[in-house]
Parts: sequence; structure tokens; C-alpha cells
Amino acid sequence: MPRTKAPELTRAALLDAASRVLRTRGATLSLDAVAQAAGVSKGGLLHHYPSKEQLLQALAYALIEEFHTRLQAAHAHEIALHGDAPGAWLRAYIELSFVQDDEIEALTAALAPLATLPDLLRGLQEAQRFLIDETEADGLPPGRAHAIRLACDGLWAGRNSGLPDLNHAQRTALKEELQSWTRP
Repeated sequence: MPRTKAPELTRAALLDAASRVLRTRGATLSLDAVAQAAGVSKGGLLHHYPSKEQLLQALAYALIEEFHTRLQAAHAHEIALHGDAPGAWLRAYIELSFVQDDEIEALTAALAPLATLPDLLRGLQEAQRFLIDETEADGLPPGRAHAIRLACDGLWAGRNSGLPDLNHAQRTALKEELQSWTRP
């Protein structure tokens, strides 16, 4: 990777390289492997991310940001199709939750050990606070809104933690039921 005066581009390229290495090696990735995949020296990598933990933390935050961006686009699409009625945000959340993205799921599973670091976990929880705020602002009764979001989260977490997954018919039935809960 040639030297650039745009450090944000360099950091993005380093995160992309870390993502590729993480998908193949899991959380055991080394900074040497990431530097090699990015085409920079280890010192160049350490200039932007002084430790493996900081690199993985930045990758986790990038995944949260990417999901939030995808969710905002799905919400805008839902509004364009059906208007901004109560439940529109949750319908978008349901849609994204039922899309299986093996690449994102592999990355997220590989980053799971970061959850054992209390300071980092607090930061990740705060970065995802929008989930609670936007759930509550969606116009449905709060208990129902949180039940929908948590059911989606449980589906996703189950797939990524080795719990038995639902078959196609079961997933379809669950999705339809959750969507029906978003209609006032």
C-alpha cells in the first residue's frame, strides 16, 4: 500500500485487511498477517493501531457503523414503500435480521472474544445505543417493540453461537409473526 496523506483511507484499508485475515484465521490473527495483507510494514500498521486490541476494536466499531448504515437504508426503503407509519423502523430491522450474511456473521463471531473486555464492552454497548433509542421511537408500545427487536437479536445470536437454527419454514413463520406485531 503506497503511503498516503489521507490517514482515514489508510485506516480503512487496514481494517479491510484485518477483516480478510480475521475471516480466515479468526481472532488469532497477528498484526504481522494484517500488515502483510494490507501491504504495509508492521510499523505502519502500529502507527494507526498501536495494538491488536485497538485494531479489533476499530473493526468492531466499523461493523456497527456498517450495520447502522444498512439499517437506515432499509428504513428509508420501508418508508418509501409503505410510509412512515408506526413499526416502519422495526420492519426494516426484521428484514435485515433475516438476511443471512455469512461474511458479516463470520467477522462478528471472530470478534466475540472482545466482549470479555469490560471497557470495550461498555463502548460497544454505547455505540449500539441507537438500537434501543430507535426501537422506542418507532411508535409501537415499548414492550412489543423491544420484544420484536430482541427476538431478531436472539435469532441472530443463536446462529452465531452454535445454537440449533430454525429451518426455512420456521424462519418464515417467525418473520411473518414479527412483522404482524409491527402493525398497529
